[in-house]
Amino acid sequence: MSDHSRTNVKRAFARRLNPQVIKQAFIFGLVGISNTVVDFLVFFLLTHFIHIFYAAAQVASYGSGMLNSYFLNAKVTFSSSRKSRTRFIKFVILNISVLCLTLVVMHSLLFLPLYLNKLISTGVGMVFNFVLSKMWVFRD
Repeated sequence: MSDHSRTNVKRAFARRLNPQVIKQAFIFGLVGISNTVVDFLVFFLLTHFIHIFYAAAQVASYGSGMLNSYFLNAKVTFSSSRKSRTRFIKFVILNISVLCLTLVVMHSLLFLPLYLNKLISTGVGMVFNFVLSKMWVFRD
């Protein structure tokens, strides 16, 4: 790779990783922690006390975290005061996709203890979710 090409790549990364994006990623992570607490709590209650099948519990718990995520990310992370039905539809489409991804990951990791499996699948989903939330859902 030539020096000119390397310089262009560095500039592209610098534009993508500016302080605003880093701050948003940090806040997204904090919101993600609250979503994860909601998600895990509902998942634990459904699987441990009500004995619901893990996949059904994952759908219900993920949905609970998703609603928390939409409201907090719209108001705090991406500071969007604009209400938009289209944005919410994009958010739901993205989160259904992430839910499907987490179910695939969970299914592929069934050899692990259930809660470790849940933790790994949640981490994979969070990365995918941030990138597409920033680039597609909350893009102004």
